[in-house]
Amino acid sequence: MTPLPVTVEQITRAWLNEALAERYPGVVLTAAAVRTVIPGTSTKIRVAVEYDRASLRFNLPTSLIIKGGFEEHSPILQPMYFNEMRFYRDVQPLVDIHSPECFYAGTDASSHQSIVIMEDLVPRSVVFCDPLQTHSYAQVARRLAAMARYHAQTWNSAEFIAGGKLDWVGGRHEGWSIAYQERYLQAAVWDHYMSLPRGTAVPKQFRDSEWMRTALRNLGASHQPGPHCLVHGDTHLGNLYIETDGTPGFFDAQVARGPWQLEVSYHLICALDIADRRRWERPLLGHYLEALSAHGVVAPDFDLAWEAHRRELAYGLFIFLINETRFQTESINTAYAARFGSAALDHDTYRLLQS
Repeated sequence: MTPLPVTVEQITRAWLNEALAERYPGVVLTAAAVRTVIPGTSTKIRVAVEYDRASLRFNLPTSLIIKGGFEEHSPILQPMYFNEMRFYRDVQPLVDIHSPECFYAGTDASSHQSIVIMEDLVPRSVVFCDPLQTHSYAQVARRLAAMARYHAQTWNSAEFIAGGKLDWVGGRHEGWSIAYQERYLQAAVWDHYMSLPRGTAVPKQFRDSEWMRTALRNLGASHQPGPHCLVHGDTHLGNLYIETDGTPGFFDAQVARGPWQLEVSYHLICALDIADRRRWERPLLGHYLEALSAHGVVAPDFDLAWEAHRRELAYGLFIFLINETRFQTESINTAYAARFGSAALDHDTYRLLQS
């Protein structure tokens, strides 16, 4: 295939036709026009398309989303784009995560680019979750049940072993993730973020870069024994949607191999109001563990699961203390940091990961 576009202007009818033809041989586009460009960590580009009469047999939509790295910062995020592409290409057909339909997923070894062409969810009137609007008990419980379903499908799976279909999926505390963490733990960079509103929104003890470095290292070590499953990898509200019938949907995946709490604890704190979280996190954790059991998994003991949850809070706290404003606004980063800071204080996460 010709090189993948790295600018919006390079998204032509001819390229789009060639991309779609990989899965739909014989498809012919008669028109393609960019309608909307939504910048962010990745760029989402809405394209209106038309097909010849013979191509209507494929039932392809007339509005598509092209997602990839079209920003100035995109070259440094090549592993992230590649990881998401592999979710759509290699995970979506294998694991039951309710997510947008994919029509093309590919990567270009000659550049930073990996691209996904997926359905435009807007015509289906889904509700896109808002990080500044926390969720109800029922909404979070339903999403945790969905997580338990796909976690159970890959629980200690042999597919993670060399030669398996998921052997490429890395842990959250290894490889490029470690390099990403260390970039923001450098003194000048860390101090910059601590001077922002998000920094002042968390207790002082969590603003210590050396504690955070130690906490992340110890947290990574605690993940090693397992059990491991495949996790979506970034289940904050901005990466989630709800179908008109209430079915939880997931997009913007950064799949990882890790323990269940990497995902569940992250979502619980992101999705709940601070006061609600204090009332609901224990019963919601119990609900998740019951759902795991219903899918045939020997679920962790509640007390051990609770300890794992308490430790895991450091990861989400780190993410939103250093998350760049070109990825999420300062108001969103501050809201999430406050939620994680409050939870980490309540659960004495500082002491649990201090040494």
